[in-house]
Amino acid sequence: MGSSQSKGEGQPMVFVNEENPVPVRVSSSFANQLNQSQPDAGSSQDIENQVRQRVQAELARIQAEKSSAVDTTHVNYKSTTNANAVVTEQEMDHLVKQAPTKHAKVLPEEITKAQDALVQCYKKNQERSLDCWAEVQEFKELVQKAQNAFVATA
Repeated sequence: MGSSQSKGEGQPMVFVNEENPVPVRVSSSFANQLNQSQPDAGSSQDIENQVRQRVQAELARIQAEKSSAVDTTHVNYKSTTNANAVVTEQEMDHLVKQAPTKHAKVLPEEITKAQDALVQCYKKNQERSLDCWAEVQEFKELVQKAQNAFVATA
């Protein structure tokens, strides 16, 4: 009953522009022809595929940018590190050349004898090292005397 009215076959379609109220009539065959010539833009699968392709392309671009940034950072770090190593090595060489060479001073004979006596006591009393207290005290006194004499001469 109402199906023939809703199809509108044979009757032209009428469009009215709100700004300019002039009716425009379009035949149903022309409207059908326009609908058939346009691709089905409403297909959700097509839209989903397009979105996936765009997302994959964007991800690939971001990963490429990220890897290139990491590579350039790594190269910059290596060159900076190598430059710093060269500078540090040069500074060390310069400091070694400037530093006065200190030769080990020969200890007085009495300190050497007290040191040897202390070492011998420790070797002899490995389990009872507190038995060497007298040798330790003598060694400490001789070293203190040598320090006081050095400070007095300086």
